[in-house]
Amino acid sequence: MNTYLKNQSPGMQFLAFLGLAAGFFLLNVAISSLFFSDLSSVITDKNVIITPETITRFKWAQLVSSTIIFILPAVAFGYFSSPKMFRYVGLHKHFSLILGLLAVVLLFSVQPFVGWLGNLNAKINFGSMQKQLLEMEALYNRAMQTFLQMKNPVDLVVNLFIMALLPAIGEELFFRGSLQKALLRMSNKPWLAILLSSLVFALLHGTFFKILPIFALGLMLGALYHVTRNLWYNIIIHFFNNGLAVLAVYYGNRSELLKKLSDDNLIVPIYVAFVSIFIAIAIMYFMKRKSDELLPAFETDDENDFPD
Repeated sequence: MNTYLKNQSPGMQFLAFLGLAAGFFLLNVAISSLFFSDLSSVITDKNVIITPETITRFKWAQLVSSTIIFILPAVAFGYFSSPKMFRYVGLHKHFSLILGLLAVVLLFSVQPFVGWLGNLNAKINFGSMQKQLLEMEALYNRAMQTFLQMKNPVDLVVNLFIMALLPAIGEELFFRGSLQKALLRMSNKPWLAILLSSLVFALLHGTFFKILPIFALGLMLGALYHVTRNLWYNIIIHFFNNGLAVLAVYYGNRSELLKKLSDDNLIVPIYVAFVSIFIAIAIMYFMKRKSDELLPAFETDDENDFPD
């Protein structure tokens, strides 16, 4: 059928994706206004008593917003783009255990470089916007502290689902499977598609004092998807990255050593950072070669699923 977006011009497909993203964002705003409007005062007013019921409502609000803002636009984009909707947005059936393990190693290898960027980011002064951004950061941190209150293993499992698994699936579908793909079709320049989608990924996290490390992780995830052409590897390491942060909070409150290791202010020497990025690039190169060997063995009857 020529009515699928993949058969339309790249510009038309990109505009359609933006329209879907904007429409679902407005839907989330409307739902949040109707059912969760009271939660904003919990974050802005330090005198508000946070009850277990309030924390539960926060979790429901996060679950709803993650689903509506990220998952639904990506699924709709896949549905309107191709008869193989999930495959089109990167969820392929084929999976290599070797590549999966290498993806996890890649995540850990790049952490010192990301930490060094975090140290650098913390030294940036945003001039006249500094005070306003610090206030926004305080609100962001208060929201995270409220959300990540965990008293038992059940709270931990719930937070791993809402803060690690759901964002891993939703954000990878949205930023890599949909946005990066649409940008690639429109520009025909992989580096530009990865750069722009990673920039949007970093900006939408809403914290300028961590924007460099988030941007770097976005670049790694974008490059990984371009190399493997399979979003499952991205989802795995995105889940690992977020999940370890949740675990660090849960167990960090029970261990001083873990609390120090998870400290964002941990200083990373520059030589360690650049050894880290060198290893990460080497792993990515090996994954590219391995992916090129494996891909011809899988069914690729729809060439638009695997753009060059």
